[in-house]
Amino acid sequence: MKHLIPVLSTLLCVSFFSQASTTVAGKTILARGAVLATDAESAQQRTLKRRDTVYDVDKITTGEKSKAQFSMSDGGLIALKENSELNIANYEFNTTTQQGSASIELIKGGLRSISGVIKKNGGAYSVKTPVGSIGIRGTHFELQLVDGDMYVAVWDGAIDLTLEDQSIVSLGSNEPFSFAQVTSLGRVIKTTQAPAVFTQTIASISDDTNTISGDTSAEQPTEQQSIVQNNTSEKTIDADISVTDVYAQQQFQAVNDATLIDRIAQRQGVFNYQATSFDVSSSLGEVSDFSMSMSVDFDNGTVPDGEISFNDAGGNWYAAYSGLIDLTKLDLAVTFASHNNNKATGQIDAVFLNDIDTITGDFSLSEINNPAVNAGGDFRLEP
Repeated sequence: MKHLIPVLSTLLCVSFFSQASTTVAGKTILARGAVLATDAESAQQRTLKRRDTVYDVDKITTGEKSKAQFSMSDGGLIALKENSELNIANYEFNTTTQQGSASIELIKGGLRSISGVIKKNGGAYSVKTPVGSIGIRGTHFELQLVDGDMYVAVWDGAIDLTLEDQSIVSLGSNEPFSFAQVTSLGRVIKTTQAPAVFTQTIASISDDTNTISGDTSAEQPTEQQSIVQNNTSEKTIDADISVTDVYAQQQFQAVNDATLIDRIAQRQGVFNYQATSFDVSSSLGEVSDFSMSMSVDFDNGTVPDGEISFNDAGGNWYAAYSGLIDLTKLDLAVTFASHNNNKATGQIDAVFLNDIDTITGDFSLSEINNPAVNAGGDFRLEP
């Protein structure tokens, strides 16, 4: 026993030193499925769950049908998609001086990020990828790696992507393009419309055999349709796509106050929300008997089910939907819709307000065979 005491003391000192030498980078606000953190120094693995701390030595991985969301120490937000690998190479933030620096590396899969106070106060913040390094100019962006190519979307703000040949591609605010595909060979195809990989905002994640699928109606343009010029200095191909209001269609809600994220992460149980106010119209005239419900499972970060029902001159509109909590937004997909005896399709967008007892959003429905027959509007839901 006497011989064991020095050994145990040494192990405790090593463990203490390891913990003391790491910096808290943030905390987990959602871990769904297989989400692991691997210490780059000790190679020790741990399964992440909600409220767990992540450090600046962690490599985070998500498995099949898995996802994770993190509230970083400076108030920034990172959402990691399924089958992804992310290295937190550096994440330092001084709460007293409000200064810091951050560097993360996307190795595989995809992420969505909203930068926090580090970038807001002029600190260095970069994202390394297999095709180049991204400099952040205070932004909300999304990345997806697919078969060696990287797709980029800038929803708010701007980024500068430095390729391996040191050429720079700028996307976002005050730039002609907000979206791009960067091939494994370094060629860049810029577009004014989000590539199809970003229209599929609902991950196929569920507790049972049912899956939730996103709207894939917006197809990615082919190279033959897209290419209008070749800029050899940037190895860039600009896509000739009609300009659309991408922010009205695709932009996620930017979050400036991490308190709301914390409230969502801390809430437990299933809450049932009902419509308390609404403004709905139909192409066929007056609307009556409107009702809308939504169940939110805060423990699992899901919307197991929801329904919309109302009447107009053509009969009853009905829609069923489900989805996931995604930061302060709800990623929702219509799983079934009809108008009288006619099949319909639709879209629902919703966000939590500062008081998470309120959900607000809008929806649109239309008959599949006769899109001119449609209805939609705004809603407010409360428990």
